[in-house]
Amino acid sequence: MRAELAQYGGITVMIPAAVVIAVWLRYSSPWALRAWVMTVGVTYSIVAASKLMFKGWGLSFQHVDIAVISGHAMNTCLMVTVATSMLARQFNLAWRWPAACVALTLSIGFSAYCVAPYIHPLNEALAGAALGAVAAITFLWRIDTANVKVSPSFMSGGLVFLLACALVPKYNAELLLNRVAVSLSGAEQAHQEPAWRLGAARGKAE
Repeated sequence: MRAELAQYGGITVMIPAAVVIAVWLRYSSPWALRAWVMTVGVTYSIVAASKLMFKGWGLSFQHVDIAVISGHAMNTCLMVTVATSMLARQFNLAWRWPAACVALTLSIGFSAYCVAPYIHPLNEALAGAALGAVAAITFLWRIDTANVKVSPSFMSGGLVFLLACALVPKYNAELLLNRVAVSLSGAEQAHQEPAWRLGAARGKAE
C-alpha cells in the first residue's frame, strides 16, 4: 500500500500540480508566477543534477548514505505545501501558514514512510523532503504580501485535473535520465546503485 502511494509523488501527478499552481498564480499575481517558475526550475535542476552526477559519473555522498536526491519527496513537500497554503488563504488569509505547516508535516511523513524505503533509502528521501520544504517555505515567504486570489472555478478545475492525472498510469523519468547521463559522461551504462551500498548489502548477507 505504501509503495503504491509513493508513486503519487512522481512527475505524473506533481508536474501537473506545478502547472495548476502556475495557472492559479497567472490570473492573480504575475509577479508570484515568475517566482514560482524560478522555484520549480531551481529545485528540479538540483534533483536532476544529483541524478546525472551519480548515473553518469558515480558521484555520491557516501558519508551520509545519499546517492541521489529523491524527486518524489521533493515534489511532494513542495507542491502539496504550496497548493495547500494557497487554497487555505482563499478562505481565510490567517490560515495560510498553519495550513502550510500541516501540509509540510504530512509531506515529510509521506517521504519517510512511503517514499522510503520503497523508492529511495531514508536519507535520500529526507534529502528530497528537505529541499522541497526549503523551496516551499521560501516561495511562500516571498509571495506572502502578494494578492493571490483564485476563483472557485479555477480551484475546482485544477483539483479535478489533478484527480484525472492521479488516475492515469504513472511515469518516471529514470530511463530518460539514464540516457542523458550516459551521453554526457561517455560511460557504457548508467550507475544504478553505489558500490559502497552494494558492498554493505553483501556484507550483511554473508
